[in-house]
Amino acid sequence: MQKTKKLYSKKGQSVVGAMITLIVGVGVGTLVLIFTGALGGQTYNLVESDINSINDSTIKASVKAGITSGFEAQEQTGEYLPIIVLAVVIGLVLTIILGFTAFGNMGGRSVL
Repeated sequence: MQKTKKLYSKKGQSVVGAMITLIVGVGVGTLVLIFTGALGGQTYNLVESDINSINDSTIKASVKAGITSGFEAQEQTGEYLPIIVLAVVIGLVLTIILGFTAFGNMGGRSVL
């Protein structure tokens, strides 16, 4: 019996899966930041009159301080998004290079 040579192999699939995962991760993270801000702002607009109708000034100030703190935290997290994207891109490039290096020793050739 002769063994048939496979035309396609699974050698590069782990690299492709990692690339897709990283790209989807950045996309989901960006969408979460966008939708959280939009929905948080809309929610505040809907309940602002209820917050202003609170009679106790201490409770009202505490609620407004909590809301302000939440929006400031979200803004600060959004400022880190370029760093997160850069880290994902670096991880993607390293994954590609290391993936090719792991499977690149066929015939004595390698990426590195």
